[in-house]
Amino acid sequence: DEEFAIVARHGTRTGMRTPEAFGVQPVISVEELNNAVASVAAATLKDDIIAYIVDIVRATRTSPALETGASPRAASALATAARARAALDGRDFVIPDDVKTLALPTLRHRILLSPAAEIEGKTTEETLAALIEQTAAPR
Repeated sequence: DEEFAIVARHGTRTGMRTPEAFGVQPVISVEELNNAVASVAAATLKDDIIAYIVDIVRATRTSPALETGASPRAASALATAARARAALDGRDFVIPDDVKTLALPTLRHRILLSPAAEIEGKTTEETLAALIEQTAAPR
């Protein structure tokens, strides 16, 4: 039947098409990608930056405006994103601005507003932005 054919064509190795078949061309080489990954891995996180990340994420778990806060995995994701930003900026160390800049896009989809906050017309973005602003950054 038709459904069987779709699964057979797309759900197995047979019939899989390469990106090139869709006109997608590589923009960097494997070596360049490996170098970028190494640059991110080389960017250091000092303890005060780690504490800043943890403080932001913990604030999401204690906020009465949030039904569900961000998990420790969210903190790890924010740390990795901050390291990537540092590497893209040519640094081998993370600064508080890296964390602050990426906290909203990294955490926004990992939290849920409380029903009361929703009734009050609050948004996830403004609630999270306020928590980030209220969290003291290291100097």
